[in-house]
Amino acid sequence: MNKTELLTNIRSGRAQFEAALASLGDDQLLAPNLHGGWSLKDLIAHIGFWEQHTAKKFSALLRGKNPPAETLTLDELNAQVYAQNRHKPLAAVRLEEQAAYEQLWLLAQNAVDDELFNPQRFAWTQGKPFVEWIENNTYGHYEEHQADWANP
Repeated sequence: MNKTELLTNIRSGRAQFEAALASLGDDQLLAPNLHGGWSLKDLIAHIGFWEQHTAKKFSALLRGKNPPAETLTLDELNAQVYAQNRHKPLAAVRLEEQAAYEQLWLLAQNAVDDELFNPQRFAWTQGKPFVEWIENNTYGHYEEHQADWANP
């Protein structure tokens, strides 16, 4: 993969994500029909958190700093995000997610190939290119939850 392919994949995945959201009414987005009683609004907040989390990690690495160590497990983080966002209005959650996406998009767009694809560029990534975090928290994350959007 190169940067052009990465950006194309992000944009394509994003377009599918936004089209799925546009096809749903607020009542469908707010209904707690997903696993664990989550709504699609909760899932939007979840995706936004991971986009923002990834952007913060990448920003730190680009400044020559290691991101803070995780103190919670993945499940604990997801539960915390759910609790923090479950009472927020849908419009606020959507705005926050959009801002997080745009922040991560700009970081990916402005990054040089070495920052994205060199597995040795950042010691913190332990031999993996940072592009893996971007993939997993943009179009890969949308794909992971695609069944939720398709069957609200």
